[in-house]
Amino acid sequence: MSATTTTISPFFSFGPDDSFISKNYEGLRYRHLPPGLHDLISSGSVLDVYWASLGPIQESWILSFKDSSGKYNLAYGPQIPPRLLTHLKKVPPHPQIRTFLGPSQSYVFWDPTSIRWASLPPSLEDSLQSWLTPSGWKAGPPRFVSWGVSDAFFAMSEYGNVAYRLGGRSKKKGNFPDEKDDDDDDDGNGDDKEEGKWEIWRETVEEWRGERGFVWSEVAFISLDPTTRDQFIAMRNDGTWAGSIDDVNEEALSGFAVNFFKLTTRRRRGTSKAQQPSSSSQQQQQQNQHDHHQRNYQYTNGSGGGDARNHRHNHHHTSPPPPAPDINAPPDPQTQALYQRWATDTATLFAGALAANNNPPTTSSKKNPRKLEIRSQSSTSSTSSTPPPPPPSIPTTTTTPPRLLTTFPYLPPSITTCVLPSCIPHKSDPRGLRACKHDVERLLRASGLYSYEWLRQERIRWHPDRFGRLCEVGFREEGRRVAEEMFKVVDALVGEVQAGRRV
Repeated sequence: MSATTTTISPFFSFGPDDSFISKNYEGLRYRHLPPGLHDLISSGSVLDVYWASLGPIQESWILSFKDSSGKYNLAYGPQIPPRLLTHLKKVPPHPQIRTFLGPSQSYVFWDPTSIRWASLPPSLEDSLQSWLTPSGWKAGPPRFVSWGVSDAFFAMSEYGNVAYRLGGRSKKKGNFPDEKDDDDDDDGNGDDKEEGKWEIWRETVEEWRGERGFVWSEVAFISLDPTTRDQFIAMRNDGTWAGSIDDVNEEALSGFAVNFFKLTTRRRRGTSKAQQPSSSSQQQQQQNQHDHHQRNYQYTNGSGGGDARNHRHNHHHTSPPPPAPDINAPPDPQTQALYQRWATDTATLFAGALAANNNPPTTSSKKNPRKLEIRSQSSTSSTSSTPPPPPPSIPTTTTTPPRLLTTFPYLPPSITTCVLPSCIPHKSDPRGLRACKHDVERLLRASGLYSYEWLRQERIRWHPDRFGRLCEVGFREEGRRVAEEMFKVVDALVGEVQAGRRV
């Protein structure tokens, strides 16, 4: 392993057969490298690594490094694209060399004085070309460029311009960091089960761009796998990250993320007992109810010749409104059991729908990548020995036969017990969610994992566009409508936790 330097340019490059090479403040890490690259690194002639890129075939790789004599050096495998090989023979080594090797002999290479590319996805090539003018860069040179199979890509210029595509038929080209992708490749005809779709990548993009105030210039690094659909790593400047990878490399990807900006304390592996959220103040119940009096005064002439004032008091007793449920109280075992049953059934339904929608029959035995945690740097850099609770996971494999959704996973009726007058009309609509915010909060708190990061993950599951893609055609419109209600409720809970108070 090479020693780290004071100035780090972190990178993570995916390769074939679960191989990777990465560098951050933790150092250089790799697995299943091509023999030529592995021999070079382990020979002792590599003093420091500036950049590395793995291609989709075995001996397709590039390494920019400082050699044992202290000089800049550049090495590459014999199976890189021939046009790139010709160019590299003329390029002087430099620590600012950047490159990406994509599928089908595609590549991009740039350094402080030149840029070369070939066989890029057409939309990506159009975007890069639009950043250039005859006199130089209009939007700045690339900061990072990455793409994978099925036309998924992300590119950012040094001036913050971005272009991305979600894979399959979804389209996105943008020249502004806060420009949004309004394209939805679900045409409602039930034929959107395209093998090339990057479902987890799409979820991440939709969640990030849906955050209030988010702009794409906040992204620090993104790398897509050129060989395997829906594997990637995405980092933001605030430490938030998302990633998808096979289980065998999960620890490597999470280690890269938490040590991206600085060396932090490693998270301990294993499970820990989830802590119940503490209540800062117990909700007080009103002890005494006061009658509301309405007084009517009538004036009559008394027999004594003087004015007499007779009082008639009409007392209108009104019942006080029922108190809001005390959702801060620790969940009882019965509620916890209800949550576990509902969460398991919901995850099973989603897994079957994901399998039907995104995993067409194939002879390959390779497992699909799964989504890792999305969490902030502050939660991972803590020196506490107790790691933060994991977010809810949605299995990507299941023994349940693949089947799209035909019904909504409503909350258990024994949970939807809130009787506040403002909630009853909304809950009585049989075409709606049949639950209010207080019911949803009570159920989710029973997980024992209730927190800002956990709720953000839960919110992803109910995005109406994502949920609609998991539904049968005849149920899609209804499913989207109910999922949107659930999404808005969870989004409101996220906002309350983020603000540190309950509304």
